[in-house]
Amino acid sequence: MLALVAVVVALGGPLALQRMERALVYPFDDTRVRPGDLGLALKEAIFVSGHETLVLWVGAARPGKPVILYFHGNAGNLAARTGRFKRFAERGYGLVALGYRGSSGSTGRPSERNLGYDAARLWRRIGDFAGDSPVVMYGESLGGGVALAAIAETGRQPAGLVLEAPFTSVQAVARAAYPQLESQIARMQNRWNSLDRIAALRAPLLVLHGTRDAVIPIGMGRRLFAAAPSQQKQFHAVPGGQHTDLWRSDTLPVLWRFIERPGG
Repeated sequence: MLALVAVVVALGGPLALQRMERALVYPFDDTRVRPGDLGLALKEAIFVSGHETLVLWVGAARPGKPVILYFHGNAGNLAARTGRFKRFAERGYGLVALGYRGSSGSTGRPSERNLGYDAARLWRRIGDFAGDSPVVMYGESLGGGVALAAIAETGRQPAGLVLEAPFTSVQAVARAAYPQLESQIARMQNRWNSLDRIAALRAPLLVLHGTRDAVIPIGMGRRLFAAAPSQQKQFHAVPGGQHTDLWRSDTLPVLWRFIERPGG
């Protein structure tokens, strides 16, 4: 979906580009759903960032288990990740999941600057919600860019970072689909240059990427992995995996082992 931004760039002027770029990069669902209504043993918390009020879903970890700081992808809302959050709870993991501006009942307008600011602010204050538990960041697609922005801005390292179907930059996604529109793609305001930001990562890293991902080519995940300075890192290519079907019976054991490794 992010690659469609290139078409908009070609067809519109600056204002049209900004509106359509925002609509395509951030097609969030702003519906506010209480986690208890979905059968989740999580609480809703409000996090104030700038002048905006952001919705968090928060759950405590069982003793000896980590907290997952979850940054979701560019579609839907927190409720759309209910199945994943239930899996985390079943394994005793805590959770802090951020509803971006314009998603899940949070106020404000999404942009790279705004989401990066919010994520860095939350990361600095994560102890308010996670206590003393180790924190593993999880970035799903766009959320990978958000997670790396928070780490690059603050310099603080999590106990580990999981990147699911990550991109090198939003512009690179557009170029992969429409290389003939290079001059227009260069005008994009939302760039999310993860390839540069991953230079700040020192924490252990796990990258999950499907071999048949038609939205974000697996080569982008491999480039990020190669660029990461992490001393401990693992790349897991999911055979036949596409962009949104990576939580499979042959993938989840890899994820659980990474999260639960000593120090994780």
